[in-house]
Amino acid sequence: MDESRQLIYGRVQDLLCEEDGWGEAYVFRIGSYNNSVSSHFVLPYDPDTLAMICLSTPRMFEDSFRKWIVTQKMHDENLDNLAKRIPDPIQTFMVEKFDSLKNELSDYDPVVIHDFELLPNRRPKVLMCTCGHIAGAAYYYRPDVFEGDDENCYCNDDVIKCRRPSQKRIGLSLHPKYGGHFAFRAIMIFPTVKLSPEFTEKQPKRTLNDDKSVLQAIDLFNYHWRDGRFRDCGNPVEQYSQRQLDYFSKAPADRWPVIADWFMQA
Repeated sequence: MDESRQLIYGRVQDLLCEEDGWGEAYVFRIGSYNNSVSSHFVLPYDPDTLAMICLSTPRMFEDSFRKWIVTQKMHDENLDNLAKRIPDPIQTFMVEKFDSLKNELSDYDPVVIHDFELLPNRRPKVLMCTCGHIAGAAYYYRPDVFEGDDENCYCNDDVIKCRRPSQKRIGLSLHPKYGGHFAFRAIMIFPTVKLSPEFTEKQPKRTLNDDKSVLQAIDLFNYHWRDGRFRDCGNPVEQYSQRQLDYFSKAPADRWPVIADWFMQA
């Protein structure tokens, strides 16, 4: 089935154009993911099933997302009505993007799970950072692996207060090129396509090489995520624009003013 894998991967790469802020998809085996998560998150597919995680890069926002959103405004429609009709543009954009991808790959009956999809108990349907690590897309730094001394600070006093031992932190993924200036958008599962026993996933590249820098990044992500400083950990070579940082630092309902001038320029 390696031929099918190569055909699917090539088609996805063609459809997720790098110039539009896509161009990165990574293959992994469902069994590799299922072996790495608790029973709450196991996906109901054969262990050898082909899966792929797709991510967006800094270019996506000003290129493909901007092109899409300005076309959604109807003639004589004001921005307030557009915002009511499309309350979460990024989510709507991603659904349309991957629906189109599913249609193009319909011969393989793909299943798409978006990063924002939740189970009835409010747990995520899939752990994107785990998928990304397993597939080799971005290294996932987990607090339980890099514990250190919770009584100490790993950032300057003007950056963050000391952690309390009882505080629970979540990990973060850092891309070797983009640092935190990227996002896992969806996984695609191809239930009818099986990977050969010889297939092995890529190894993720680690960009933080000591526990202190890892814990600093984890703290910035958990306690100061709105200012976006965690994204610069790992010395990324390509970053989000200031507009994009402002947009993603706000709740969906508060994001429209950040891009309002796009419609005046369209």
